[in-house]
Order: sequence, then C-alpha cells, then structure tokens
Amino acid sequence: MRLLFEVTGVVRLPLEVVRERMFADAGESGSHRLVDRERGVIAHWGDWWYRGEDSLHPHPEGALIRHRVHNIARQGNWAPYLANKLFLGHRARLEEDMRARVRALEARS
Repeated sequence: MRLLFEVTGVVRLPLEVVRERMFADAGESGSHRLVDRERGVIAHWGDWWYRGEDSLHPHPEGALIRHRVHNIARQGNWAPYLANKLFLGHRARLEEDMRARVRALEARS
C-alpha cells in the first residue's frame, strides 16, 4: 500500500461532537468499506488501486481530520498514474474538498 496523498483539516469543535457528526451517516462496514467508530476511521476501497481513508484525531483547537489516498494495486501499480492523468490537480481538489468538509462539520447543528 503506497500513500499518494494526505490532506488534513481542523474542525474547531470538541472531538466527540465531530466524531458524532462524522459518523452520523457512515453506515456499517462491508466488503469494500471499513467503519470503525471507536478508532475514528472510515475507509473505502475498490477492486483495483484505490483506498481512501478518513481518520479523526485530537487537536489543541478541536479535532483533526486526516484524509489519505493509497495506491493498493498489487500488479501494475504504475497504471493508476496513467489512468488518472498523473493526478494533475488532484491535491488541490482534495484540499478544497477538505476545506468544504470542515465548513460543513462546523456548520451542522
């Protein structure tokens, strides 16, 4: 498993409030999904190369959300780069998505 991208965001709310909000619609673990409320991890993966993982951690200002994208391809682990146009612009999209997630978590009532 090779880490391709990692982005983080700080939600300025108590950790337990963020955990409750983050897992409110998470569902349950399945064949391509891990939901571990106790460890604060939600992950999903495909059949070929992709694994996305969100984890929740304490932070002095509230809660830190870490999103990681892994290449889990067992063969042809170079091919996702070609299939995804060398991931050009991908980090910027992930960072913008994280900012939007933080805003959404802070805005929920």
